[in-house]
Amino acid sequence: MLMGALATFTLVALMGLVMVRDAWRGYAIDPMYPPLHAGAALVGSGLVIAAALAGDTRLYANIGLAVVIILLGVVMGIGSKRGKKVSRAILLAHGGLAVACYGLLAYFTLFPHAVLY
Repeated sequence: MLMGALATFTLVALMGLVMVRDAWRGYAIDPMYPPLHAGAALVGSGLVIAAALAGDTRLYANIGLAVVIILLGVVMGIGSKRGKKVSRAILLAHGGLAVACYGLLAYFTLFPHAVLY
């Protein structure tokens, strides 16, 4: 289940990199990317939550990070729908937390007996 989540979040990260490249340069983001990015992130989050409910308590940190990442994404989405330019600070926070969450998920996926102390 974790390998599926990691694969899904790899695709989410690639979509995010395309969007951040465009947003950072001030270009309009292709309208298909945000819903696809969000939908894939929800699928990956569902896989992580399912693994946590199956007893993998290491993933609680990922779930907590995901809540903040999702809220920042919603803030960016609402702002862009209203025609406002996405704040670079929010963009960096969203991306930085996503990188940390992805790294933690990759660590737990690739090293199944690893724990955080």
